[in-house]
Amino acid sequence: MSIEKGRLMGMKLNKSDFKVMSFLAYKNIFKSKVTFAVIILVLAMSFLSVTFFASIIDGLGYEFEEKMISGSTGHLMVEPGDDETYITGSKELARDINRIPGVVGTARRLQTTSVAEHEDINLGTQTIFIEPAYEKSVSNYHLSIVEGSYLTDNSDKEVLIGANLVESYADEDDTRKRLDVEVGDELSLSFRNGVVKKYEVIGVYETGFRFVDEQLILDYDQYFTIFPGVSNAADKILVRLPDRESTAFYKNKIKYDLGVSEQVNPWQTKMGTIKQFVGSLQITNRITGVVGLLIAFATIYIIIFINVTSKRSQIGVLKAIGIKKEIILGSYIIQSLSYGVIGVAIGNVIMQLLLWFMSMYPLEVPIGEVVPILTNQRIISTSITIAMASVIAGYFPSNRAAKENILDAIFGR
Repeated sequence: MSIEKGRLMGMKLNKSDFKVMSFLAYKNIFKSKVTFAVIILVLAMSFLSVTFFASIIDGLGYEFEEKMISGSTGHLMVEPGDDETYITGSKELARDINRIPGVVGTARRLQTTSVAEHEDINLGTQTIFIEPAYEKSVSNYHLSIVEGSYLTDNSDKEVLIGANLVESYADEDDTRKRLDVEVGDELSLSFRNGVVKKYEVIGVYETGFRFVDEQLILDYDQYFTIFPGVSNAADKILVRLPDRESTAFYKNKIKYDLGVSEQVNPWQTKMGTIKQFVGSLQITNRITGVVGLLIAFATIYIIIFINVTSKRSQIGVLKAIGIKKEIILGSYIIQSLSYGVIGVAIGNVIMQLLLWFMSMYPLEVPIGEVVPILTNQRIISTSITIAMASVIAGYFPSNRAAKENILDAIFGR
């Protein structure tokens, strides 16, 4: 193939040769408009099979990340140093971080485990302690209340419960143990140091993300009544930034401008489970993409093969009257490239229409609304790949026809 290409490129073709090449390609392409339309449709669908499912998976991954950011990690998470249990002086540190220009908000959190009991049902769960007012600038808990109300400052006898812990929010086929509680019911919590306290369920929240919806939420100051030896401390300080891509800049601001010795971790470092899940979906997407490319390759190959087979006599006559074999080969390569370029262009148009439609009507999934994400890099790489696959697929049968003996081609031998 490379030798033949070299001959084609090295052959001195004049302007007339290129005109003949283009004319032959044009006649072959538009001889049957129905065949042309079918080929373009197949190539457009091949383009969609590569890009559409990839955009859905990327959109799903993005939504998972946003749920984690708005529920668990923030854009940045300040955590204790390696040898520390708590961030000491956390109130002052959160205040200083919040004063950095551009920072949207900060919120301190503490967490522990507890055993929740209601009507003889015991359930071990993660329990976090938040400052309700500050938390609003970092997370979406206050926007995720599906029953009851959000915590207020100094809610010393109230608890928020995640929907995944409540029996009435479980799917019919989900047999995991849950608490049969409603807003207004009393919940008894037993902590690791032996303290037992009773709280009224003030609300149920549901973000749609399982890792976030399996927690109990109490007021921040309650931690110090349960663990009285601790004060002005935090397990983590969540930091909300203007956008998710600016973590490196603000991490340096916090670490070096404020001289913070604690760990400052961007949200990307907390996405291990999500990356594994999205990675498994990407494998399926790659398989779909390969199938799409193979379909495009096979379609062009078969069409060009049938075309040159049915025109053996015509090709022989063309060569007999002096048409160079490089012109014949070039005409079929132009034909193949035209199929690929037009098919990719139509596929791009359809894809953009789908993206526009789904931006207005997102895909509803349990974690929320998913909008497909398609980068320019993916569009360009997919377009080039399909166009090149079309050229390569068209080269093999047309090269064979171009090299065939003139008499054999004319008489069909």
